[in-house]
Amino acid sequence: MNIIVIHETLEEMENLSENKELIKNYLHYIIRQQFNTDIDLTGEYAFTENLVSRKPIIATTFSDKILSDPEMKLFLTSLITEINTGGCTIQSMKTKLRNYPSEGWSSFRRII
Repeated sequence: MNIIVIHETLEEMENLSENKELIKNYLHYIIRQQFNTDIDLTGEYAFTENLVSRKPIIATTFSDKILSDPEMKLFLTSLITEINTGGCTIQSMKTKLRNYPSEGWSSFRRII
C-alpha cells in the first residue's frame, strides 16, 4: 500500500480564517513591493470554505479595479492560490512581515 503525504497541514489551513489581518497585511506589502503602489484590497477576496473539502480558503472576488489590470489580477490570483495550497504558509508570512522593512524587500524579485 502506498501512502501519499500532502505538504499542507490541516492546522495551517485552519489558520487562514484565524489570521485574516496577517493575510491582509501580507497581501498589501507584497503588492506594494511588486507594483510599487498602495492598493486597497477590501472586497477583492473573501474567506470562505471549499465546498468539497470543507477546508477554509481565500476566494477571489475581484472588482473592475483588479480585473482591468491583467498583471495585478494574475499576480493576486497566483498569490492567493499559493496561500490556499499551503505553498505560502502562515509562518512564512509572519517571517516576511517581521523582517519588513529591515529586509528592504531586496530579497524579492519581480515575478511579472
